[in-house]
Order: sequence, then structure tokens, then C-alpha cells
Amino acid sequence: MSTLSDAVKGIKQLLLLQEQVRQLEKVGEKQSEALGRLTGDVLALDKRVIRIETMIEMTQRNAQTPRIEG
Repeated sequence: MSTLSDAVKGIKQLLLLQEQVRQLEKVGEKQSEALGRLTGDVLALDKRVIRIETMIEMTQRNAQTPRIEG
């Protein structure tokens, strides 16, 4: 009977481990989706920063160019 109870315990542990693996897979999928959204947000911010930097550079160039007064 001891061998049978050990086998049953082993099967229960295996089933519990399988459930934990399923839960971890779900968490991994959610994190992957969140990472995808975050990547999109970072790219959008990068584009905005580039535009702002360009505006600053253009303003600085315009301030440095001598003007002909007449």
C-alpha cells in the first residue's frame, strides 16, 4: 500500500506542477503583450523627442545666422 500511496502522491505533485506551468505560461503571455505595448510607446516617444530636438536645432541655427538689414 505504501508504494501505491507514493505513486498517488507523485501523480498529485505532477498535476500540481502542470497547473503551475500553465499559470506561468499565462503570466508570460501577459508580460509579452505588455512588453509589446511598451515598445510601441517607447518608439512613439522617441519620434516626439526627435521632433523636439529638430525644432531646437532649427531655432538655434536661425538665431546664429546673421541678418542683412537694409
